[in-house]
Amino acid sequence: MASNRLAGLSALVTGAGGGIGGAVAQRFVAEGATVIGLDLGGEGVGFPLLSCDVRDAQAVERAVAVAAERNTGIDIVVTAAALTGGRALFPDVTDDEWDAYLAVNLTGTFRVCRAVARAMIAQGRGGSIITVGSVNSLAAEPQALPYASSKGGIAILTRAMAVDLAPHGIRANMLAPGPVEVPRNASLFRSPGFQRGFKQIVPMGHAADPADVANAAVYLAEPGSKMVTGTTLLVDGGLMAQIPPFDRGD
Repeated sequence: MASNRLAGLSALVTGAGGGIGGAVAQRFVAEGATVIGLDLGGEGVGFPLLSCDVRDAQAVERAVAVAAERNTGIDIVVTAAALTGGRALFPDVTDDEWDAYLAVNLTGTFRVCRAVARAMIAQGRGGSIITVGSVNSLAAEPQALPYASSKGGIAILTRAMAVDLAPHGIRANMLAPGPVEVPRNASLFRSPGFQRGFKQIVPMGHAADPADVANAAVYLAEPGSKMVTGTTLLVDGGLMAQIPPFDRGD
C-alpha cells in the first residue's frame, strides 16, 4: 500500500525497463516520487524511460543531465542495471567475460553514481544513493567469479561514497538481494529442483519478488532513514544468516 513516503522527491532508476529496476521505479511513483528511468530500451510503466547504456560514460552524463533538468534535480538514484548469468570455473573465465561484468555492474554503477553525486552536490539539498549489489557482494557463489567480483566491488564503492559524500548530506547504501524471481528466470525458479533448493538454503523457503526489493528501496530513499548510510540491507529471506544445512546422517 502506497503512503506518499517519497512525495516531492525526484528519483532516477537505472535498469528500469523491468525486473528489480522496474519494480523500484513503479513503487517510487506509487509513493509520490517523480521518476525517470534509464535502460537500453523498452517503455516505463507510469514513468518516462530514457535510453542509456551505462557502459557509455558520455551517455550516462547526458542522461543524468536530462533527468536533473526535467525534474528540477535528483534526490534519489537507484542503480539496478546489471549483467547476470553465465557460469565458468575461475581458470576458464575469459578476459572478455571479466571485462563485460565489470563494465556494466561496477564501472556502470560508478559512473551513474558519480554523475548523480555531482548533481546532488550542486543542488545543495542532500540525497540518497542506493546501489543494487547481491548476496554475491558478500559471499562467493560457485562458478560466478566475474559476477561476484563486480558485485563485491559495489559493496566497497558504496561504503566509500557514504564516507566522502556525508559532508554534503548525501547518503549511500547498498541493497543485497538473494534469489529474485523475474520473468526471464521464472520457469527455472519454479522447477522442482530449484524449489527444493530454496527450501534448503533460504530460511523463508522461497525466492524474493522484485516488489520485496522495491519495498526495501523505499525505506533507504525516504527522509525517515536520514541517519542510515554506508550500510548493506539484505533482502535474502535469511540466506546469509544461515550456515548451509548438510546431511548429518541422522
